Amino acid sequence: MNYFSQFWDEEREDKYASWGTSTWYFETNDSDNVLKQITVYENGKVLKYCKENPEDEYGNLAAHNLTIDDCDGVEISKEEFLTIWS
Repeated sequence: MNYFSQFWDEEREDKYASWGTSTWYFETNDSDNVLKQITVYENGKVLKYCKENPEDEYGNLAAHNLTIDDCDGVEISKEEFLTIWS
């Protein structure tokens, strides 16, 4: 598994723009499929997506392959990811 994060310095372009900027966290497999995804917004709102919860009214699990290089991400540990996930 691979774990990384990406800071997004832009607000959403919908009615939730007031949530502010966000940091995205990803768990991917060796085929670069996103298995779990967390988005933490500046206002404290946290969105979590996985196979069991792939979407809701606020967003969805990435449907395309993703690598740390694709998003200029920062590698994080599995433990860090799981702490945020729980």
